[in-house]
Amino acid sequence: EDQLAGMLDAFHDTIADDAKRKEELELYQKDLETDVDSLRREEMIYKEQKGKLMGERKSHESDLKERIGLMDKIASKHKIELSLTQTQASTGIETQQTYATTSRVSLGGNTTFTAGDTTVDTAHMTVSAEDMEVFEKALKTKEEDLRDGLQNFKDKSREEEDEVQNILNDLTGKQRHVEADREKLMKQQREAKRELQNITSQSSSRSRLHKNDIDDAKRAAARYARERDEANQDPRIKSIPLEISKISERMRSIQVELEEDKTTLSQLRRCSDISNEISMLERQKEGDVEGLKDTISDNSFLLQKFDAYPTLRGDNYVNTIETLADNVRIKHENTREESDRASEELAQLQQTIGEKSALLSHNKRSLETLKAREAALCADDRGVQKIRRVINAVRNFEHQQLDTGVTVVQNDMEPQKLLEHLTERIGEYSAEDTPESIARTMKKLKKMSKVKGSGGQILDIICPCCQRSMDTNEVMMFDATMESLSDPIRSELIQTDQASVGKNRSALRNYETWRKIVSQSMPDYLDHTRITNEVNDLEVSVSNGEDELKPMQDELSAAKDKADELQNDASELRQLLDVVNRLRDDANRIAEKTRQVASKRDELSVMAPSAEGRDLKSMEMDFDAKNNEKDELMRKNTKLNKDLTSLNHRIMTLGSQATKAEQQAKELEAKHKQYQEAAERKKELNESIANCIEEDKKLQEQEVPIRQKIRAKQSDRQRMRTVAAEEEIRLNRLINEFSNDVQSLNSLTERIDRYLESNNEEEIEKLDSSLADVASSTREKENALKEMVPELQALQKKVSDQERHKKTIQDNIKLIKALDNVKKLRDELSVLEEELENLQGSNALNDDYASAMSSKKRHMEEKHRCEGRRLGYKDQQRNLKRKLLTPEYKDIDERHRVKMIEYETTMIAVTDLDKYHNALDKALLRYHGMKIEDINKIIRELWTLTYKGRDINNIALVSGAESSGGTKAARSYNYRVVMTKGNTQLDMRGRCSAGQRVLASIVIRLALAETFCLNCGVMALDEPTTNLDYENKRGLAVALAQIIANRAAQHNFQLVCITHDEEFVSMMKNELSTHTGFDMPEKYFQVSREEGPDGKHYSKINAIDWDEI
Repeated sequence: EDQLAGMLDAFHDTIADDAKRKEELELYQKDLETDVDSLRREEMIYKEQKGKLMGERKSHESDLKERIGLMDKIASKHKIELSLTQTQASTGIETQQTYATTSRVSLGGNTTFTAGDTTVDTAHMTVSAEDMEVFEKALKTKEEDLRDGLQNFKDKSREEEDEVQNILNDLTGKQRHVEADREKLMKQQREAKRELQNITSQSSSRSRLHKNDIDDAKRAAARYARERDEANQDPRIKSIPLEISKISERMRSIQVELEEDKTTLSQLRRCSDISNEISMLERQKEGDVEGLKDTISDNSFLLQKFDAYPTLRGDNYVNTIETLADNVRIKHENTREESDRASEELAQLQQTIGEKSALLSHNKRSLETLKAREAALCADDRGVQKIRRVINAVRNFEHQQLDTGVTVVQNDMEPQKLLEHLTERIGEYSAEDTPESIARTMKKLKKMSKVKGSGGQILDIICPCCQRSMDTNEVMMFDATMESLSDPIRSELIQTDQASVGKNRSALRNYETWRKIVSQSMPDYLDHTRITNEVNDLEVSVSNGEDELKPMQDELSAAKDKADELQNDASELRQLLDVVNRLRDDANRIAEKTRQVASKRDELSVMAPSAEGRDLKSMEMDFDAKNNEKDELMRKNTKLNKDLTSLNHRIMTLGSQATKAEQQAKELEAKHKQYQEAAERKKELNESIANCIEEDKKLQEQEVPIRQKIRAKQSDRQRMRTVAAEEEIRLNRLINEFSNDVQSLNSLTERIDRYLESNNEEEIEKLDSSLADVASSTREKENALKEMVPELQALQKKVSDQERHKKTIQDNIKLIKALDNVKKLRDELSVLEEELENLQGSNALNDDYASAMSSKKRHMEEKHRCEGRRLGYKDQQRNLKRKLLTPEYKDIDERHRVKMIEYETTMIAVTDLDKYHNALDKALLRYHGMKIEDINKIIRELWTLTYKGRDINNIALVSGAESSGGTKAARSYNYRVVMTKGNTQLDMRGRCSAGQRVLASIVIRLALAETFCLNCGVMALDEPTTNLDYENKRGLAVALAQIIANRAAQHNFQLVCITHDEEFVSMMKNELSTHTGFDMPEKYFQVSREEGPDGKHYSKINAIDWDEI
């Protein structure tokens, strides 16, 4: 063991030196790799910049070609004359060329121009700045010409339109003058018709008066005046007021006597009441004193417990009880403060224990979860076992394949290092040389050996490795060696490489497979490592939490007992304080009653009423007799007032009847006179209407030629506007196209100028130089890396071997120590076995001991369970007692009784509401059926009135009640329309024409409005004659006219009908004129669409008289 320890110490120094050298080489290798990466990134940046500049150069060349083509396009499209000087971009030779033609000039594309004996291709030409300036001036001139032409055309069009508009205004003025004259005539005619219609309606609404009717009215007025005068002469009108005055005087004297008796009675009753109150107060005082003593006796236990039993002396209990209340209140406040502090400490301790218990439970659950995940990650099909199998496979493979038989892969190797090792091995086996690559390498070496001059001749042949010159023999030997190495048959290099190709490929596949497995299994391995660390931390945390929780639970139990004791004392003191407060109230009430008794006795001694020797009973009898006499007088007075009122009312009635009769006679005379005047006025109005009609016909004959001329001029003006608009659009489009072409040319010119101003060519040359420098530096760094790889690999292998040797020595030392310990333990075991054999009956004693310990353990568990249940029951008991003292459970029996009463009464109310609901539902059903019958009755009348066909006798609404889900509130009605022919009913849906559908919908709507909308008299019909033939349209007009006649007396009735059918409007006029008892509508409104002075169309509404239809 000492020899092995010495060998181990000797290895330490050697391993340290080699590891230091290896670390230095690795650092230098990383620096070189970093430099190579930065040089490559720099090279990529230079290449990107160069590519960007080359793209700008190509874009510039494309812009040159596009500009020449665009100039040629503009010149040919817009007919521009100009002469240009073009420069050949490739050689810089300038050639003067003149293009003068009246039609076009070709400047772009691949057009070839001939100038003398020289032919120039315009695809490689640029345009000079002077030529561009000339071309731009030509473009500006062309644009000004186009805009001047557009403005001239607009001015000319505006002048022609103004001329036509002036003529049109003159004609319109004439037409308006004629229309104004016609309007005046129409207005005069309408006013005359309206006045005539009013006179006709007034005369038709009242019957003709006769002279006898007027005489009868005068005689009736005289009769009513005579009866009025007789009523005014009745003698009772004067006697009744005298009787009423005597009765009122007697009532006033009785009222004075009653007031005096009432005062005396009040004083007598007051004395009697005070005596009764004194007796009652003394009885109440005795009861209150007895109740005070009983209360003190009932609560004597609590009073003696807290040393507060009172001593009552005399009748003054207030001071004693006040002192007792102060003492009890101070003790209660002190005890409550102690209880609050104990409760706060208990709550804080419970919160701490709860938090620690929750944290401990959470840690235990997390520990179980993590252990389950750890076990799942260690399964055979997961990544941890796969990595372990890969490590064993790599170790076995490298032990067999490597020449040394030693591998750097250890059993506990990290996956990251294993991946690096596998990647390194894959890189080694991937560098496979083929015969073709070896032959190309030999050719490159031969080419590198030849030193050539500037003309391409061979100056010398040198060694490609050491750069020294070779003589003729060496050159021949060098050529022969190169040819031999390049020949696949003779080359030893190729043969050696081919011999190991199969083996290397198999190893490469294995390493790639292993690397893939390790890469895929890396997440599982990392999870397993992380979970293992978390499991260890959680186990330590759980153990510490359990140790901290036990003493805190003992402290919690003691705090609970203390808090319960203080709460019980505080509750008893609160109860005692309530008792003392009641005692204080009782004492105050006793003192107050004592004071009241004394006060009322003093009051009774000073009160001495004067009743003139009469007692309370006789005074009350006299008072009642006077009241009865007063009531009798009041009844007589009321009867006389009624008689007087009746007489006055009869006189007023007769006077109003006489006045009304006289006024009616005068009105009849005035109406008779108005009737005669209306007949004369009616004759004058008819003559005026005939004159207006004759004048209107003359004005219509004058208006027709004016309208024809206006329509002709409006057509000419519209045609001129259309032609001018089209020409203006064409000119604007031409100007826009020209502006777009010029804008495109300017954009191209700006891009070309920007490129010429930049230094892109110089930048490209600088980038080429920089790229060459970077490539040279990169090659130098890569060569340095290749040179240091063999040395680094050798050091790595040496260090690995030394570590393995060191671990072998350490394992041998541990083995020697373990063998020594095994020997000592075997000696101790033999001694113990000998002692055990010497003991007699040890097996029986062991059995008894085990049985006793098992029984003890079982009884202890049972004891702990019982104690736990006892504590639980005790806590539950305390909680229940505490709950019973809370406001939630106070007087719970009484509140339960009240709630049960409320529940029973509510159920009775629900039953009553259910009965009311059923009754209301039945009433609604009856009402619904009645309304359906009313609607169908109106539909039947309207259908018979409007529909003139013979295929349908009648239509009706049919409803079917539906119920969904069995609930009463879910009832609905499904309505459908049926048609009847004879005794057969069929649904109208799908069996009637469009006209029948329209007519049926209008009839149903009219019936619904007639049934439900009597107070909402607005009815609107939009195109009601759609799809109706002549007979049905006439029937609809008859029905509407009848509705209007029936609703004419309704103050809020309004019918709105919107239609394009003038025939239907004429039918409505004819039908309305046949009905009487209402005024015909004065006008109907006609909506038309006319063109305004600005060329737009506007809607116009005109009020048209019915007489014009």
